[in-house]
Amino acid sequence: MIRRKSLVVLESAYPFVFFTQSFSDLTKFKEAKVEFHNNGLASNGCLNSELADSPSTVYEFLKSIFKYEKDLDLFLDNLSDKGATGEIEIALNNSFSEVGHCQASGNIIQLRDGEYFLQGFFVGASPVKELEKSLNLEDKMLETILAGIGDAVCVFDRDFNILFRSPLHVKWFDDPKSFMCFQNIDKPIANRHVKKITPGSGKSLHLEISTFPIKNEEGDFFAGINIVRDVSRTRELEAKSQELERIKQDQASELDLKTIVGNSKAIQKVLKGVQKISKLDTVVYIQGNTGTGKELVARAIHKLSLRSDKPFLALNCGALSETLLDSELFGHMKGAFTGADSESTGLFEAADGGTLFLDEIGEMSMGTQVKLLRVLQDGEIRKLGSTTSKKVDVRVITATHRDIETLVAENKFREDLFYRIHVFAIHTPTLKERDEDILLLADKFLQEFANQQNKNIRKISDEAMLLLKEYSWPGNVRELRNILERGTILCETDVLQPCDLPISILINGNKKVSPKTLAITETTSDPHKIKILASLEKNRWNKTLTAKDLNMSRATLWRKIKAYSLHNN
Repeated sequence: MIRRKSLVVLESAYPFVFFTQSFSDLTKFKEAKVEFHNNGLASNGCLNSELADSPSTVYEFLKSIFKYEKDLDLFLDNLSDKGATGEIEIALNNSFSEVGHCQASGNIIQLRDGEYFLQGFFVGASPVKELEKSLNLEDKMLETILAGIGDAVCVFDRDFNILFRSPLHVKWFDDPKSFMCFQNIDKPIANRHVKKITPGSGKSLHLEISTFPIKNEEGDFFAGINIVRDVSRTRELEAKSQELERIKQDQASELDLKTIVGNSKAIQKVLKGVQKISKLDTVVYIQGNTGTGKELVARAIHKLSLRSDKPFLALNCGALSETLLDSELFGHMKGAFTGADSESTGLFEAADGGTLFLDEIGEMSMGTQVKLLRVLQDGEIRKLGSTTSKKVDVRVITATHRDIETLVAENKFREDLFYRIHVFAIHTPTLKERDEDILLLADKFLQEFANQQNKNIRKISDEAMLLLKEYSWPGNVRELRNILERGTILCETDVLQPCDLPISILINGNKKVSPKTLAITETTSDPHKIKILASLEKNRWNKTLTAKDLNMSRATLWRKIKAYSLHNN
């Protein structure tokens, strides 16, 4: 708080000045207590009537000074919007001063401890010589006051002759004139800019330089004031805040992409596509077989997009009839169809600002396709049974396991809609197209379900891994996940064994037992042969990695491969 005893009371100073006590809430500056003010203004520069010494709020204090309420509202609104009023001409109450009009300005100043205080200046319409006289008389008092608020101040006349400079202004600027000139001397306006300087201390400073004109009753510019504030700390904090935000966004992006597991070239191509398109509002088309993670890719795009804080809604278009699908997408009015007992909000309206994922769009009827095309083109929806449209802002991501181009050729899918949704395409590979990810995915699912079921399962045995590697996976990643969940339930040791897997894995899904599977399932099989073959498969037949995995030399591994007649098929 600014202490009264620390200020020099301006008993004969001109212009009229007041300061408030410190306050912490910028929105409540009108309630701040007035800490100091000198007395009123007179037309000859002498003091007029005295104001009450008892503290009053800024609003009460100014209300006793301003003659017209509209002037007071303008003054306070400018302070509220910008923290500074610039300068306005006001009429004064006769009981306060003989000066009928004056130039009023104010500023909300931030102190170093995070508190604020308000300062106000009222300059009467008097000749420049009186301004010079008053400033020259009280340089020491102004210096004491201004040194305490941390701002540098310089006052100059129409010819840019310096009338007053605070010590901080002298310290920062060798040539102050370069910072105070207006572009047009006949039409000066308040201006503010930030400049970087390096004073004698050698440490660079970012200074916010504000210059305000002082005008007479006729509106002519006859003096100006230059106020400079050190905003270096603020700029540093802003830069650190931006850097932290960037780091958080990068970490969030990495975390979101980690939901898509895999090191294969096929899945890395998907991840690159997600990163490339996520920040744009382009319509995305995802094509891939059932169980390949199309919705997972759509969710990753949404989480990395600028809409991540808005809703993500998904709908399987093949699960509903045309009427129900239209109702789900666009909503309906009461009585729009049989059973529509009340008005309903559609997914497009519910996802406004966010993302709508339409899975299996190839199953959509031709009638619904027409309505969807209109939304994509015009950004408008119309509820079933309504005669009015509503604007929506929704990013649409579509997906299907079918060949849409074939459907277009068969007149089962609109060609214009196909080109509208096929702007940026992402192909989700089958599990066999990314078979090097099978073991990585299997281990991830094992740990996930082991934690859910509160089981201690360390790993999948080499024999079971070989079976998973050999399987054809018609259900793709979804099938792998289901099989690992089942295996975790059945597993009674700390290692998942082939006996924990379903029979479909053992017979490779096509009722034909492969030689490798037979070698594993036969109880008389050589365990060393099985482990070597499983390790070779796990390491993609890399002899160096396999030898390290089996804790044997490369030469020994070569001899055993030859002895067991193992071949890479």
